[in-house]
Amino acid sequence: MKLSSSPLLLATFAATTAGVSAALVAFVGPVQCASEIVSHEGFIGADNNVKFSASHCNDLTRVTANGLELSRRQSSSDVCGAACDTSCFPGSSSGPNQADCNVIADALLYDNQNIGPLFNITASGTATDKITMQYKSCLTFFLNQDSSDLEYCRDDWSSLVTWLSSDCDAANNAHGGLCVPTDQRWFVQVQNTSG
Repeated sequence: MKLSSSPLLLATFAATTAGVSAALVAFVGPVQCASEIVSHEGFIGADNNVKFSASHCNDLTRVTANGLELSRRQSSSDVCGAACDTSCFPGSSSGPNQADCNVIADALLYDNQNIGPLFNITASGTATDKITMQYKSCLTFFLNQDSSDLEYCRDDWSSLVTWLSSDCDAANNAHGGLCVPTDQRWFVQVQNTSG
């Protein structure tokens, strides 16, 4: 997994592969759903204390490069280990408590060993194209922006939660962040539960 080498990228992230421009999209805050339909929810982890939900966001603005829509293409459904570029949301407002995010990261690792390393997420526009994990002040989600179902690794998501919660926090003048692969088929976001 490739993470950006800079601990804080003030509202932009960079990519130099696949002909993508170095300055992609400016993010001033977390990507939010105004209208979300939850398909199912429950709890995960050794202590069953991390809430998860599978849902569909009806009105989410698509995260793209230079405002261009992704081309619809068929490719591998396994995106484990895929490199992604990170961006922190600038501003010193309260980010998630790193200890709360560590509980989510540990729950993902627990499920990795007890359920399996992969989880499935359905294609963009379906009822379960967004998987959310929440514990106290920390909220993270994986959103599929592709036209096909994807598989992702729980340990990769755990690593992203740990990294984003530690490097995109108030101490680094940020309040959460996200990681988007260069093909923009999906992204992972970490933020405070209050948005």
